Amino acid sequence: MRDTNQVPITTQLTGVSSSFVRRVPLLALLALTLFPFGWLGQLWPAFGRGLDVVFSTDGRHAIGHAALFCLLGLVALAVLPRLRERPGRYFSLLLMAGVGQEFFQMLYKGRLLWFDDSRDLLTDLAGLVLAFVIVWRWGRIWSNHHD
Repeated sequence: MRDTNQVPITTQLTGVSSSFVRRVPLLALLALTLFPFGWLGQLWPAFGRGLDVVFSTDGRHAIGHAALFCLLGLVALAVLPRLRERPGRYFSLLLMAGVGQEFFQMLYKGRLLWFDDSRDLLTDLAGLVLAFVIVWRWGRIWSNHHD
């Protein structure tokens, strides 16, 4: 005879893990965003040369930052839809990721923040704004289409 007060272990795990599993892409992207790839490029010269090619100019560097943070913003807004209703929280949380990224770069470079770091944060913000506008506009189109 089965005890009706016990929930099967698979149901318990699914309830706990489904929330976490939904957040895995965001957590993975956040970890990649914070990781100091320049440091890895110093340790692994072939990788460093590849980074130098990809980010060879200030413009490419800015586009890389904006694209990365646009992707991070899109994933965050998809995984945590409540952030769509709280833009202040969205921008502050994800800009903290930008500050964290610059902090980790500062650690491996052994220097304080400079003008380039502030410029990087502005391009991070531009990517976050673009992501927010895309999601906001998509929501407007979707709701108009379904009304």
